Amino acid sequence: PIASAVPIASAVPIASAVAVAGPQAFVGTPTFVDYLSGGCELNLTVAIDFTGSNGDPRRPGTLHHVDPNSLNGYESAIASIVPILANYDSDKKFPVYGFGAKLGGQVRHCFQVGRDPEAFGVAGVMDAYNSVFKIPMALSGPTVFTEVIKTAAARATKAQEAAMQSGKQAYSVLLILTDGAVSDVQATKRAIAAVSEEPLSIVIVGVGHANFSSMQYLDDSTLGRDIVQFVPFAAHAQNRASLSAATLDEIPKQLVQFFQQQGIQPMSKIQIEEEEIILQPYLEEEEIDLTLDLGNDDEIVMGGGGYYDNGYKK
Repeated sequence: PIASAVPIASAVPIASAVAVAGPQAFVGTPTFVDYLSGGCELNLTVAIDFTGSNGDPRRPGTLHHVDPNSLNGYESAIASIVPILANYDSDKKFPVYGFGAKLGGQVRHCFQVGRDPEAFGVAGVMDAYNSVFKIPMALSGPTVFTEVIKTAAARATKAQEAAMQSGKQAYSVLLILTDGAVSDVQATKRAIAAVSEEPLSIVIVGVGHANFSSMQYLDDSTLGRDIVQFVPFAAHAQNRASLSAATLDEIPKQLVQFFQQQGIQPMSKIQIEEEEIILQPYLEEEEIDLTLDLGNDDEIVMGGGGYYDNGYKK
């Protein structure tokens, strides 16, 4: 959760909220900054694509390739994009989900990634991601977003309801990292439409160099409130300012639109302490020893076991 008095697109350290003034009637047309200045909390959820279309992790150049000396496509996206959104989440605790992997012989379209229900900081997200390759599982398919979308929407609604009961406000962002090969675009579109009235924005980040036309279609399609933003990671990876702008482009408008449609005005401004929230750079973890085998039906099978929770080092 976060409260801020600066525009989200600035992507700079922000001051931490410590006290809330008494309720006052808001005058004028509210902006995104008005809501954050009034203590609206932002919550981030991360979802990661573990389908077989990402390629065999044993092969260099594939998106989940494990190399002790460099970051793969998903690690690069996590290291670059999660800090942008994490900057506006004061407790730095993020649920991390995976989809498209076969666990216990069953394809799971939404499963907890990592040992804990929430990862702490960018390093925690990186640890959670890499822990998947230490358990028996298979990169499988199909690529289905619908379950993580429904799960994130349910969390967003619950968070806003709890916030309202305590005189606060909450809004959530779902970050989906994917190679873009979604199996049923129309079903995904319907799932997005079904949650479009919830306090949620969805940022879909395309990892790799695939044809992302279906992801752009989801961004351009509108059924209900527009809540989707698509970002092709490779197009912005070398320019942090461009990546920040693309990632955060539509969230301010979407947040304001949600609260205005609900007839909810910003709360009175909070008191701000001078100290800043310090962005945590991701830490790199030790080399991961993987045992990989190819299973049936072109699934990519990983054998191993156990979690690790050291800092991320490479």
